[in-house]
Amino acid sequence: MHRQVSEMLQRAYRPHRSLPDLLGAFVKEFSQHHAVRGGRVHLRGSGAGHPDGAPMADADDETGASQRLPIRYAGEVLGELQLETQAGRLDSSALALGEAFAHRCAHLIKRYEAQAWAEQALSRPLLLVGTCDALKRLEEFIERAAASSLPVLLRGEFGTEKMELAAALHSGSPLRRGPFIEVNCAHPQEEPSDWFRHARGGTLYFHEVDELPVALQGQLSHCIRGLQPASGEAGAAQAIRVIASTSADLEQRVRDRLFSRALLAGLEFLTVDVPPLRERTEDIGALVARSLQMHGFNPQVISEDVLQTLRSHDWPGNLLEMERVVVRLAVMTGGRSIRREDVLRHAPGLMAADDSVGADAGAEARMDTPATQDNGRDVAAAAAATAQEGLHDGLKRALAYLRDHAAEPLTLGDLARQAHVSQSHLGFLFRSELGTTFKLLLQQLRIEHAKRLLRDGQRLRITDVALQVGFGDLSHFEKSFRRVVGVSPRSYRRTPDQ
Repeated sequence: MHRQVSEMLQRAYRPHRSLPDLLGAFVKEFSQHHAVRGGRVHLRGSGAGHPDGAPMADADDETGASQRLPIRYAGEVLGELQLETQAGRLDSSALALGEAFAHRCAHLIKRYEAQAWAEQALSRPLLLVGTCDALKRLEEFIERAAASSLPVLLRGEFGTEKMELAAALHSGSPLRRGPFIEVNCAHPQEEPSDWFRHARGGTLYFHEVDELPVALQGQLSHCIRGLQPASGEAGAAQAIRVIASTSADLEQRVRDRLFSRALLAGLEFLTVDVPPLRERTEDIGALVARSLQMHGFNPQVISEDVLQTLRSHDWPGNLLEMERVVVRLAVMTGGRSIRREDVLRHAPGLMAADDSVGADAGAEARMDTPATQDNGRDVAAAAAATAQEGLHDGLKRALAYLRDHAAEPLTLGDLARQAHVSQSHLGFLFRSELGTTFKLLLQQLRIEHAKRLLRDGQRLRITDVALQVGFGDLSHFEKSFRRVVGVSPRSYRRTPDQ
């Protein structure tokens, strides 16, 4: 049932549409169901900036028998879905489908309400984009968590939609009319008592709480413990909702004595994991269109073959990295249709990822998880031993070359030429015989080299370490190191007995 609704939404979804247009396309798609020949949506109140009773999503103007279904969100009725039926009321199967459809409409309405709030309060165009199942689960979490006063912990890699989720939680909460105070934990201003004073009656959001100085962690923990549940109108004016985000494994940081156990206990009442972009390949087309739209470009300039290249990339910087790349391509091509040769010229790193579309992308997403990072290190160590029994000769040659040239600019095509095998076959050998991909193995080798440099006592600058091991971008190096090792390069250097 829910799968049918998701497929309808995927077919109708275009992120550059207005809410009325999007709901209209959604209702029109739903109207293809055998028992429905049209429909419309009515919103109550001023939801998403529309006047009371404004008709939306008109799919068929003909009159006839109709079925009216409430559009509910967390118990609140946002509007009504009116479906024109072939004859009489919907049967039980079609009715259940309609109710699931109405619920997805509610999620779309709330997305645009959160966007309107963020544009007005924060001057930021924050909008959740996509139709994948992972995003649906996030929106279901928001629906349940927004009404609660309990702290929320958003866990996800750098560049994922943690800010969008924080905005959605606040705008959907009873404290939506109160302040939204964001604390940049890497460079916090004022004192914890000041943060809580400014946030009374609203939300206090700690951006990347893992970067909060240790000296402030204890104070923050004490302030959170002192919060009281809202009770009545006077209590609501003093209530504070705490939301925190993190890109690090806080449990591991507690074990490493880099994060307060008491603070973690105070934050992780309601937790959710924000999926990385590599696990949302079906949303990349919509996210690309949204990025182009925000920067004033026609979303149609990306061709399907370029989209496939974008889908095959692992995006270690997630949405922020993808937006930079896509907008760069649009600027450098003057707004015309973007072709693969443009990608090769202006974003060559993406082409290296396009060695085996489909299966390779899925394998890479499965490999890049904490459960398999130790295995990745084992494979990285195995690359130094090229006389392994049972390995294909071409793979042995590739590993031998990779061992000595990992810090150099290198693509799978370059390595295949050195190993005297085809690029596609070498990609297959990495997956079938080593259980990894070229890109993941290259990253592991570079990170292992970086760990040795950080341990050897030379006190190289982090920038110099990144360059020596083959990372031209310091930010990419730090994000990759943190994802693989669990801590930043600086923290790794400071921790004894590594």
